[in-house]
Amino acid sequence: MKHSYEQVFQLFMEKLSGNLSPEENEELEKILSEDASFREIWGSLEAEARQLKVNEFLEGADAEAGLHALKAQIAAAGEVRRRKRRNIRKALTMAAVLLVILSGAWLTFFKNDEITGKEKIAAIIQQKKQTVNLVLGDGTSIGLDKTSHNQTIALDNATLQAANGALQYTSEDTLQNTLSVPAGENYKIVLSDGTEVWLNAETRLRFPFRFALASREVYVEGEAYFKVAKDARHPFIVHTPLTQVKVTGTAFNVNTYQAGNVTTSLVEGKVTTQSKDGKNAALEPGMEAGYTTGKGFTTGSFDEEEVLSWINGLYYFHNMPVTELARVASRCYGVKIILDKDKFAGKSITGVMDKNKLINFLNDLQAVANTTYSFSGNELYLK
Repeated sequence: MKHSYEQVFQLFMEKLSGNLSPEENEELEKILSEDASFREIWGSLEAEARQLKVNEFLEGADAEAGLHALKAQIAAAGEVRRRKRRNIRKALTMAAVLLVILSGAWLTFFKNDEITGKEKIAAIIQQKKQTVNLVLGDGTSIGLDKTSHNQTIALDNATLQAANGALQYTSEDTLQNTLSVPAGENYKIVLSDGTEVWLNAETRLRFPFRFALASREVYVEGEAYFKVAKDARHPFIVHTPLTQVKVTGTAFNVNTYQAGNVTTSLVEGKVTTQSKDGKNAALEPGMEAGYTTGKGFTTGSFDEEEVLSWINGLYYFHNMPVTELARVASRCYGVKIILDKDKFAGKSITGVMDKNKLINFLNDLQAVANTTYSFSGNELYLK
């Protein structure tokens, strides 16, 4: 019987967490002695575990400490870009260990047909993902292909250049356009002044091709990271449903996903965020301001690695209720996830998920809560 990487990985996690029965340990030894491909994968996992000192992790730390450790692995200095994919694999390995520790759940040894089912579900969801869409001020709608290496669109009033998930343009038009990023996707746009904006899933940005006023103003709903081009004579203002952020040149993240709440996290420079009722908060780098309807602003420090991880497709979560995680995962993977609320009531998870690996997410959730799943239309049911 041929075993996939996911199967060996799941069994390895069960072995590490000490949940294998004597009979299962005996069966494992038999497979290791008879199956060369299984033995090869198992050996690579053992080597990786030794490098990460997983046994020390299992013996002592709590889930939060473990999460900080895996984040340190991802953020290790030197050759970051070249090593990023390898570090993400390590992060996911550590996350799976976290999930097993937190749940104490029984990890089953998946059959081939179940693994194939997950792959089919992931493929179908990928095919059903919506396209990033740009609606011009005159109502024209344009689909932007994220996979294109060079998509040029010539319009009467503008020339658009879309390549590798990013949009640039040349135009003198000052009408407001709306760039919409659907669930399961992210996108980057370079504005006419050189400001770079990364848009997370389920995010809309309203902007003109050319800024014509004394200030540069845009409107955002969802989550976006701004790296604003410096121009002291023309302040840059980001409007959200509840607040506005005013800067001249800086880098910051804005999150409006939660109804009635906006969080602004400053990476560099200075910003002042102001609510519609006139309240305001000034931020220094490393600080964030959360505004809640009826309560006003609260400020404090934030973890830059955690807040900005979405740009690289990673999502950290701390003791998050599974019901809330399902909402985040729905946005992340571009599929509506429906839970059996009674089964998942009171269950919380700490870990990390990779936007590009739905199968791993399903495996991990199955591990923590013995989850079964089915897929219909564009809805993923977890029971």
